[in-house]
This record gives sequence, C-alpha cells and structure tokens, in this order.
Amino acid sequence: MNRSNQGSLQFYKHHVITECVMYSCDMCLEFQRKSDGLLTSDWVEHITKEVGEALKIILPRDFNDADIHVAIDKVQQLMRFPATNLQEEVDRYYNRI
Repeated sequence: MNRSNQGSLQFYKHHVITECVMYSCDMCLEFQRKSDGLLTSDWVEHITKEVGEALKIILPRDFNDADIHVAIDKVQQLMRFPATNLQEEVDRYYNRI
C-alpha cells in the first residue's frame, strides 16, 4: 500500500470511529434523560460496544475490536462534560454530515 492510500485509510478510519463515538454519545444522552441520570460507566461501555459491534458487521474489514476500545475511551471522556454541551456537539456533528 502506498503512502497516499495509507493516509486515506487512516482518514477514513478516523471518520468511522468518530461516527461510532457520536452515535454512542447520542444514545448515552438519551438513556441518561430517560433514566433520570442513572447512566453509569458500565452502561456507557455497553452502549458503545453495541454500536461498535454493529459497525463491525456493516464494515467487517474497516472496523475492529481495537477501534471499539478507542471509541469507548473517547465516549467515556466526553460523557464527563455537561449533558447540554455534549448534546450541542452531537447535534452540530449530525448537522455537518
């Protein structure tokens, strides 16, 4: 694989991981709203893993367990921010694509 293709693959992978992160955050925020704030770290991990498993089925050669772990770390970091700020960021992301 030449350098250009490798760069394109990394760029693509970054976007797929970002999609996993944003969708997971959206799902976590919805869960948090409906459960009156009872969203634990275990639930964040579970929701993100489920989203990641779906992406592995859709993109079997492009998304793997290591990518899921990257997404879990990012989602757990983002879920520490105030819910309204994070929801705005998720909404901005979806309005861009």
